[in-house]
Amino acid sequence: MAAGASRPTVGDMTENPTAAPEILVVGGGIAALEFVLALRDLVGDRFRVTIVAPEPDFVPRPMLVAERLGLGEPLPRPLSRIASDLGCRLVPASVASVDPARRRVVLYSGDTLPYDTLVLAPGARTIPAFDGVISLGDADGAGALEEMRGEIRRGIVRSVAFVAPTLTDWLLPLYEAALITANCGDPVHVSLVTPEHRPLELFGAEASATVARALDAAGIEFIGVERATVSAGAVRLPGHSRGTLTADRIVSLPLLRGPRLPGVPSTGLYGLIPVDPYGRVDGLPNAYAVGDATDFPLKQGGIACQQADAVAANIAARHGADVAPTRFRPLLRATLLTGDGPPIALGAVTDEADTAKLPGRYLAPYLQAHAEAAQLVAA
Repeated sequence: MAAGASRPTVGDMTENPTAAPEILVVGGGIAALEFVLALRDLVGDRFRVTIVAPEPDFVPRPMLVAERLGLGEPLPRPLSRIASDLGCRLVPASVASVDPARRRVVLYSGDTLPYDTLVLAPGARTIPAFDGVISLGDADGAGALEEMRGEIRRGIVRSVAFVAPTLTDWLLPLYEAALITANCGDPVHVSLVTPEHRPLELFGAEASATVARALDAAGIEFIGVERATVSAGAVRLPGHSRGTLTADRIVSLPLLRGPRLPGVPSTGLYGLIPVDPYGRVDGLPNAYAVGDATDFPLKQGGIACQQADAVAANIAARHGADVAPTRFRPLLRATLLTGDGPPIALGAVTDEADTAKLPGRYLAPYLQAHAEAAQLVAA
């Protein structure tokens, strides 16, 4: 919110409460689906909701690393089935631009979709931080992890370095990949290089000590160095006594960038979407944004879901529902899979559901219910 701006009330966030508003959601990932589920919980089917997304399936990204390293089962679910469950319209397409003057989005096909309120949840673009490494964050990176796991099993790969390029990344997937790899049961030396002073220090001293013990138990070498680089298949460690770290494979987190969508404002060096505490896009009327594409610095599924829940309440209020506008107040919590023993709960754990790997107040129960139903059918 701009300095000096007054706090919104239900009245000034309400628009045309008598018509059934058209809510257009761009994206089919965690934040988008959590938003739709939250909105349906608040207003039922009183709003028309359209999801536009190019991917045919929803795949929970928090599980990609664990699945491809042999821990956990894949949970892809067709977006068409989800849209049908939620009473939404699904348009399988990519958005080329946003036309705010006419309240519509333009698809690459040239077709347009109108909206009363736009919700942007396209996710961030990922680019490899270094050349010649396995880059986490998408299906290709997960597939490369799976291939590396096979090479470890066959004795081709005997050492792996996991490298975080910056502190601004969500580091937990890198820790998870390192721990699961080290605990795979085959001989492999694992190093973990991050810009932190202590493992996962973002969660506080107690949680950091717990994670440090898990790293030690798995035989993982933790190296805290301000800015590691990768060159010619080796990890350079400026200012560290090791100087250079060599490994058969190097795994890194990617760098995240904004969606670069014409008609949508961007901010900062990385081109992310600027939002206020209510999720409204600065400089784009009638639009909200949630998830990794926004300028909130922490990129994590649980945080994205909290953004989505707040935006659902704000949009319901804006269109006349008896719901108070809600500020986004992040609560950091996560689950770290280790590949050996129970997962480690980190951050503000408030109930048993918070220890599940799937995020979302609404999304996690929805996915769990359908996973259990699928298991019953298969049995």
